[in-house]
Amino acid sequence: MKQSLRMLALGFLISAVLLLVFDTFFSSSAQAEKSAEPKTTTTAKSANNASYKKKYEDLLAAQELAKSQAAEAQKAVAAKKKAEEEKAKQIKKFTLVIKKGDPSSKAGNELQIAGIIKSGAEFDKFLRANGYEKYVRDGSYALTSNMTADQIAKIITT
Repeated sequence: MKQSLRMLALGFLISAVLLLVFDTFFSSSAQAEKSAEPKTTTTAKSANNASYKKKYEDLLAAQELAKSQAAEAQKAVAAKKKAEEEKAKQIKKFTLVIKKGDPSSKAGNELQIAGIIKSGAEFDKFLRANGYEKYVRDGSYALTSNMTADQIAKIITT
């Protein structure tokens, strides 16, 4: 009896699986769904493709804009640098006036402000290190930016 009930249950199970497979793959409603799916899928795919193409074109445009802005910025920086180099290459003339009792550091600061030397403090250290500090004389001196610190020191001490 037990064996026959098992066989009956197995028969029901096999028939249920067969009906499910037939209904899913071979019924007229499944065929109608399959024929309708490609049209909606194709429409959806073409809509997705159009949106992806639009996004891609927008991305390319944004990248090109960024590249052109970066190139313009580099050109501007290069032009500014070139202008600064040309300005630095120009020989500047300056008349340094040292009054009686003025310290040597004042001369260095005035030369730095005029653009004759890079650092007034370094020029003052140079004067002290080479023994020129004590011999700075009052007067008016014509100096240029292409002179070395040693040349300037010799001019203002003689």
